[in-house]
Amino acid sequence: MKCGVCKGGTGRGYCGACVQDRMCQHEWLSNVVQERTAQVAQSGWTADRAQQLYEYQTRRLQARQARVAELKARIHEREQQIAAARQWYRELSESNKRNSVQQLESNTGLSTKQEAREQSQATQGALERVETTATALRADRLVLTSALCTVVGLRTVETDVFAGVDERARLFGLPWPGIDDWRKFPADYINACVSHSVHIFSVLSNYLHLQTPFAVVKRGSRLFIRPNWRQVDVREAALSIDDDRASFVVGLAMLFYNIAFMCHRQGVRVPVEQVADAVENMRLAVLAQAEPENTARTRLPFALDIYTVVQEVMRMYADPAHPDADLELRSRVHDELRRLHLCDDAVDSVDYEDDNWAII
Repeated sequence: MKCGVCKGGTGRGYCGACVQDRMCQHEWLSNVVQERTAQVAQSGWTADRAQQLYEYQTRRLQARQARVAELKARIHEREQQIAAARQWYRELSESNKRNSVQQLESNTGLSTKQEAREQSQATQGALERVETTATALRADRLVLTSALCTVVGLRTVETDVFAGVDERARLFGLPWPGIDDWRKFPADYINACVSHSVHIFSVLSNYLHLQTPFAVVKRGSRLFIRPNWRQVDVREAALSIDDDRASFVVGLAMLFYNIAFMCHRQGVRVPVEQVADAVENMRLAVLAQAEPENTARTRLPFALDIYTVVQEVMRMYADPAHPDADLELRSRVHDELRRLHLCDDAVDSVDYEDDNWAII
């Protein structure tokens, strides 16, 4: 009420100002009710849309899981065929040898040249059969690893979702840090990138039946890595930057060494300056399975040295503004290598370029 007369009256009549005040209040309440009704309708549409998206993503995930299970079954079948072909080839070779000896002893008149020709033809047929089965297995592994790359967002073709965003490789949409980003990015971001790369590398090495030089161990929510060739007095390095920095540097170098070794087994040579680009290296290892000529390169020796990788990781964390801190970290990394039995214990003070570094 705008006036005291109507407020204290009997309520049978109101002045013009009070009536105008009542009409304004009614109009304001009507507008509020309309706005609230529109908001409720919008909220209901958003909830329905979110439910539809959830159901769609669930169906896609189930389809991918079914596809992965089907590919695993196909790979298992191919492996059984390869094993059967190899067994058949061994039995055929032994049978050919026995028949050759028997024919020479019985002197049936079959010439040695004709016998050698028949044995060569049988052996060539067995080799072709094994090669055909191995090629089919390689193709199936390519399909399986490519499907894994699609699921985790690892770019294998130029038309992928993140191909036009920037040039960085990604895992689960997370850009991989560059050489100059490891000191600048937050610890949580670095830990997430390392955890994603460990997960994808573990799945790929399992698909490729690869025995790596260093083994990753999970204890609760934390990841560690250790030499795979030691059975006594086994020590571990951390794969989390929250732990000791020196231990993380060594653990990261061991992880990069594993990925470079996987690339070597697929016929891909990883330069030292590219060893820290783990996501790109895993992508190249997947794509190399589509190139049969890479098989010949796997017979070459693996020339990359673990200490060269350690030196590369040290450069990633080098800070020109604090040389004393770099020297301290360098000394701690050397102590960590000694603790993991990756350094010759007879050497007390070794530089990274020294020839006394050796895996024992």
